[in-house]
Amino acid sequence: MSTYISNRELEELGEGLTRHYLENAHIHMAARCIDIEGLANYLGMTVVFETFAEEDRDKVGFLADGRTPLKIRRKGSIVSFCFPLGTIVLDSFLRQDKESGRRRFTIAHEIAHSVIEKHNPVPQFHRIYDSEHGYTFQELKAQLTMTENQADRLAAVILMPQFTVDQALRDFNKGRRVKVYGQNVYANEERRIISRMAAQVGVSFSAMQIRLRELDLLEYHPLDEYVEKNLLGGKADEQERIASDRRLF
Repeated sequence: MSTYISNRELEELGEGLTRHYLENAHIHMAARCIDIEGLANYLGMTVVFETFAEEDRDKVGFLADGRTPLKIRRKGSIVSFCFPLGTIVLDSFLRQDKESGRRRFTIAHEIAHSVIEKHNPVPQFHRIYDSEHGYTFQELKAQLTMTENQADRLAAVILMPQFTVDQALRDFNKGRRVKVYGQNVYANEERRIISRMAAQVGVSFSAMQIRLRELDLLEYHPLDEYVEKNLLGGKADEQERIASDRRLF
């Protein structure tokens, strides 16, 4: 039950897919935001919205295989409905403007599942109980976790291929890496830069932050530098200047 795809392979798959889409849809390669629904349609997939009624409240997206039913609410009743193969079903609340980043990532995530299934076909978790009986619960759980992680990584590449992130860096930080102190601390200016980049590319702040790390586009500085400049108001520098002046006498 081998399902492993390396991050480098996922990077190439996602980048190649988005470039192919842009070229064949005659969209300029300097596009600052990937039309994710347009990409879904290009791949022969349809995006629809329904009110989910699944017991798992965390489920907000579903890639239909043409035979697995999804519980939805229609006209006040809960029904199990089988959507056509390749339909991406999103929970209706994702239509809200404030959910734009989550909506786009969910679509990309379901596209990623479709791409991974074609690239490296393996039994899918929701079908495995019908056709396979040799896997333990732990093996099924491990496969589901790996598949979801890979879909998340590929979705990030599809939404944020390096050429769009590089363009955002040029637009908002003169093409320079974004400063980070320690491993995870950003000054206000850097947080503004990441927020502007995220808005332009159409993702959340956290998604852009993670993507910058993945692409080695962060410039690491000692945490003490942030503490001295931003929390102590340059107090350490002033103390050093006073000490230096005293040594002159």
